[in-house]
Amino acid sequence: MPRLLCVLLLLASAACTAAQGAQQAEYFLRILPEKPVVMYGDSMLLNCSSNCENIGLETSLQAVAAGTGPTWKAFNFTSVTEWEPNPLCFATCGGTEPKSQRITITVYRAPERVVLDPLPEVEVGKEYNVTCRVFNVAPIRNLTVTLYKGKKRLYVETFEDRRNLEAGNVVVTSKSITAQQNDHGEEVSCHTALDLRPEGPSLETVSPSKLLETVVFPMDPYLQTLGSVEINTSMPVECKVSGLFPVQKAAFQLFFAGERLNSSNHISGHNVSAQAQVSSISAGEHQLICTVTLGPVTKTAESTVNVYSLPKPTLHIDHPQIPVNTNVTVMCRSDGSKSPGVVMRISDTKEILLSGDAPSLQYALTAHKEDNGRQFMCKVELKVDGRSVVKETSANLTVFYAPQMSDSSCPDKLTWKDGSEETFICSASGNPPPTVECRKDEVSYNIGIQQQVTKEHAGIYHCNATNTYGFDVRDVIIDVESYHLNTLGITIGILCAVVISSVIGVGYYMYYRKQKIRKYKLRQRQLQVTGSPMEQKCLNGNA
Repeated sequence: MPRLLCVLLLLASAACTAAQGAQQAEYFLRILPEKPVVMYGDSMLLNCSSNCENIGLETSLQAVAAGTGPTWKAFNFTSVTEWEPNPLCFATCGGTEPKSQRITITVYRAPERVVLDPLPEVEVGKEYNVTCRVFNVAPIRNLTVTLYKGKKRLYVETFEDRRNLEAGNVVVTSKSITAQQNDHGEEVSCHTALDLRPEGPSLETVSPSKLLETVVFPMDPYLQTLGSVEINTSMPVECKVSGLFPVQKAAFQLFFAGERLNSSNHISGHNVSAQAQVSSISAGEHQLICTVTLGPVTKTAESTVNVYSLPKPTLHIDHPQIPVNTNVTVMCRSDGSKSPGVVMRISDTKEILLSGDAPSLQYALTAHKEDNGRQFMCKVELKVDGRSVVKETSANLTVFYAPQMSDSSCPDKLTWKDGSEETFICSASGNPPPTVECRKDEVSYNIGIQQQVTKEHAGIYHCNATNTYGFDVRDVIIDVESYHLNTLGITIGILCAVVISSVIGVGYYMYYRKQKIRKYKLRQRQLQVTGSPMEQKCLNGNA
């Protein structure tokens, strides 16, 4: 303030000197500074200079005298609290009308706050806007707002057409911007400049920056499920999405039959999936819904799951253990609620005996010995999503019957060789398994044990098979053949061999002699052609 006062006094002194030099040829009135700029609430000095008399100031501001001279007066505005102050300086010149001059003071206020609206997460390829809010700034016509993405200028707005000089708020919204994937993580900021030059300062303010987040969600989610599940059992389901960015921010919600499921996520690259278990206590068709949210994008997949009911059947044989030729009833039942379309069957290991709709079937038969150990099965079958679901249970029938021996189990005649090793086998069918005993001359024989055959084994054996339901008897005759040496046959065989050997020997001798004589005659004819009488003699002698 003292420095500004000195400046104004110097200016006033200069004006006074200039006025005297003009020798009062022309009246003047001047205000300094000519274009004052002051911050709202601050004080300022104003100098009125004139070569006239009675210099004064007319203003609505609170002003006090700050100095005076022959041709000037200085005034101090202790606090400028008006947005459009127009002080008036005046002076009386030579008895004429007062001379006056009015000036406009520019009152400014730096932005109180500069803030960005929260930036939405934007899907790549979609458009978005950036909004900046500037609070309590004046004069707005001197304000410039610039929006930046990183170091790139997005949008600039100025307000030269604003006429209101009071402090106010400004909202600046950019034009539509298309989101790119590489925009993710970029900083967005709002810069303001209140430019009062050359008379005043240039004030710059920057808002806190915000991060731009972009998302990529190119494909719909896919539900992987079997499509059917049995009541009161669980089935795994999986919801998959591919090509997400940023994949870590994907949020899943799985619902089944109106209930939200607990799920766990698995991330692999840009793919993510959620797994859960579904179950229901009520049969029928229920909706499985998977909702995936990534930023502003939400996509849903739905699938219908058939919850079916197929209780395991029960099989009841009214007399599971009975004597032969007794009537038996086999009953197949399926209790509890069942889905429509259940087919019930009674069968054995060879064929279907009876078929019909649930809940029960009955099959009657008369038990024969062939039915002992026969397995009966009760099956229920339901077609679900093109596949057969089968449940079954089984039971065995026990038939008791008297012993029975046959030619295959106990032959009525056996022929053994004396001195050979043989095993006497005699058995019988029956249930419970019968006891078989064979006797000869009131002596029990060891059945099933190998023994050396003697003449004493020959004879009739009385065999008896017994169990609690009866008995069967059978006589078995065993013949034992003795072994005798045939001496007559051996003698005849030896004589035949001697005769054959003699015939062969005589034949060989005659053949040898005939060959020797033939060689002699051939040699003699050769000597008659080429040989001497001595050689012939020798040959004849040798002959």
